[in-house]
Amino acid sequence: MNLTICLVAYSKKFTDTTSFNQLKNFDSSVKKQLNLIIFDNGIENFTDEKLPNDFASVSYQFNTDKNERGTRIAYQYALTNMQDSWLMLLDDDTLLTENYVKNLLAELSTAVVDAFCPQIFDEKIQISPTDSETIENLYFPKKPGIYTENITGISSGFVLSKKFMTEIDGFTKEFPLDYLDHWIFWQLRHRNKMIKVVDETIQHQLSVQHLTELSKERFVKIFTAEYHYYQHYQPDQLYSIRKKYGKMMVKGWLKGNIFLAKTFLKILLGKK
Repeated sequence: MNLTICLVAYSKKFTDTTSFNQLKNFDSSVKKQLNLIIFDNGIENFTDEKLPNDFASVSYQFNTDKNERGTRIAYQYALTNMQDSWLMLLDDDTLLTENYVKNLLAELSTAVVDAFCPQIFDEKIQISPTDSETIENLYFPKKPGIYTENITGISSGFVLSKKFMTEIDGFTKEFPLDYLDHWIFWQLRHRNKMIKVVDETIQHQLSVQHLTELSKERFVKIFTAEYHYYQHYQPDQLYSIRKKYGKMMVKGWLKGNIFLAKTFLKILLGKK
């Protein structure tokens, strides 16, 4: 059984991305079982770039939508156009391992679960998967095993059954980029679906772990999406989120960071 991979490229030419080069260096026997869809959210169209011919298939799609430039549009495109039963979501800066993909390919045809995810680390910290029933997720990393509750994570390396994603009408427009991954995990938990955490470690740099490197626009979008998610999907954690934002707002005022203070004040007041 083959696997479709949706690689979402952003600021770099896709051939220069970490994820593409990881995939390119896989053994040919593995690549022959992979249908790679490259969805480019960058500003330059590389349609004329020569694509490798040692995968089961490789296609390139440049995003011409000027309004939506996130992962959702890429994932939905892949879901709509794929022929396989399983879809891997992949950011362009993930050190995807061949061993993880081999394990998946060996298991997909007989899988009784609806999703797979690896253990993802940002250097020494496991950032995914983690407990979902707390906002202090990183203190509660998940071990390998099968889960139906209290689990969430990031999308890169996440493998979903086409059947399940079709059942929930695909990837919601509610989250064009940030917190789409948490929404997917919520959908799986909400329907008591099984998620397998594979015993494989993968490195990935998570944006929210490096907030000082973000533009002001990205900073606002991440925390606006976070608040929206908890407000509508995990309202039991909303008090904790409001408390956290309140502390960050006060910290911003005390340190003279007006942008930080105003950002969290606007989110809490529901203003744009």
